[in-house]
Amino acid sequence: MTVILTNCEYKLALNDSEILVMQTIVMKFSEQEALVWIHNHQPSTQKKMQVRTYYRIKGRLSSITDKRKFDLQKQGLWSQHIERIDQLETILKFSWQNYHMAQTAIQKQRILDSIVAIQPLLSAYYSASQEVVEHDATKNIQDTGHLSNVPN
Repeated sequence: MTVILTNCEYKLALNDSEILVMQTIVMKFSEQEALVWIHNHQPSTQKKMQVRTYYRIKGRLSSITDKRKFDLQKQGLWSQHIERIDQLETILKFSWQNYHMAQTAIQKQRILDSIVAIQPLLSAYYSASQEVVEHDATKNIQDTGHLSNVPN
């Protein structure tokens, strides 16, 4: 299987081995754990991945991270991310309004429980946003306007 990510400027295809390496990165595996994972998930007809191949693929994936991020931004991922934050904040606002209008202690407790359930989600979105902003700042990446000039 090959996954192809495209935009107007480049075509980026990830083959099976690259997808497996990406999965090990996401799962934060050590080198040994990663190779075991890859060997267990490679087709049996394929030669077992060597350590140097693993690091070569991992390096390539790392080098295309910003290209992939910008491609996702062009496709609206960032706007969806912000929209989710706005939705959660709106839900939180209405939950507090409903809490103040609730008549019974049970109703109030249910609303408080729903407010508590929203907090980790909202925190995770804020944290992810902060990480992206800080990552871009450390790499001196800024919005040069090219993303907003892409036709829809």
